[in-house]
Amino acid sequence: MKLINVKGTYDYLPRDMKIRNKITDILRKNFECYGYLPVETPILNNYDLLSYKYNDDAEILSEIYRLTDQGDRDLGLRYDLTVPFCKIVGLNKNLSLPFRRYEIGRVFRNGPVKLG
Repeated sequence: MKLINVKGTYDYLPRDMKIRNKITDILRKNFECYGYLPVETPILNNYDLLSYKYNDDAEILSEIYRLTDQGDRDLGLRYDLTVPFCKIVGLNKNLSLPFRRYEIGRVFRNGPVKLG
């Protein structure tokens, strides 16, 4: 078996991770300096939630990594951070708006891999 990364994915070794972490730390510090609060949402969501605002022929639906778990639930990996944030607002009616938040997280798209 040949060891390779999936196209479009990367391994970050310690030198690169130190740089990435430093950048992320600067972003966090600046967000919080201006009153933004951190949130974290699951990378795994119900597919219905991820596809709710689109009609069946929307291109983004073909780019969602979709899977079924052992409980036969239709799931997908988040492709951006807005839909999971909308879920936070919908589940937490007591949030005072505007809700100043930030999230630094991974997103996943099953689209064509392009340079850059």
